[in-house]
Amino acid sequence: MKIVVVTGGSSGIGLDIAKAYSREGANIILLARNQARLNKAVNECKALVKFDTQQILSFSVDVTNKVQLTTVVTAIKQQVGDPDLLVLSAGIVASVRFIEQNDDDFDAIVQTNVMGSRAVAKAFLPEMIERKSGQICFISSLGGVISTYGYSAYSASKFAIVGMAGCMRQELAEYNIGVSVVCPPEVDTPMVTKESAHILPQTRFIKDLGGTLQPGAVTKATLKGVAKNKFIIVPGLMAKISYWQARVFPKTFTAFIQLLVRYSNANKVN
Repeated sequence: MKIVVVTGGSSGIGLDIAKAYSREGANIILLARNQARLNKAVNECKALVKFDTQQILSFSVDVTNKVQLTTVVTAIKQQVGDPDLLVLSAGIVASVRFIEQNDDDFDAIVQTNVMGSRAVAKAFLPEMIERKSGQICFISSLGGVISTYGYSAYSASKFAIVGMAGCMRQELAEYNIGVSVVCPPEVDTPMVTKESAHILPQTRFIKDLGGTLQPGAVTKATLKGVAKNKFIIVPGLMAKISYWQARVFPKTFTAFIQLLVRYSNANKVN
């Protein structure tokens, strides 16, 4: 029975992916900070299990806390076993202009989104390498392949994930370990709802180009992409078009985005 570990598994994309793998008969281990939300998420996954023998467990942990993470990783290995798939979805976001964002907030985004994901992946990799099998799926963002106004910290962290994952994919291929990165546009999640209270109008205007997806659309693309060991997974038609334009016509696309910023500034888009 496949063992799937999901960070950021108490809500949003992480939880929706966990629920999908629950339906497929996998053992699910959810990691997140808030135990109350984890308890609710566990119940939602248990309601969808395919087999009575499936294990649905949760552990409250801050993935940037090395002591906590070491304890949790040891417990997972002892109670359930070594995971077959890691879904690294824990992340935070803030829409703030570069000059206005303080150092601590910038560092917090990088620490959670990059270093936290790195720490979890590295903790479970030795067993994957030893048995020469496994998959790692990072949840990045369209903002990890297209720079976005107001996201200097967030885009930096998500670009870093894409770069790190690309290196890992090359290094781990000889061990038959797949590495994928999901780069969705805006997704209707609690994190995005919270962000909407303070998002910059320019950021809002540009993000609307990629559209807003429901978690289910991201999950469907993720499961399909992971099954095929696809590297970059971009859910959503508008997001795919934006990604293609940014890669094929970078100069034109950059000029277009800058035009949108000037338009939003001039018209005070809200």
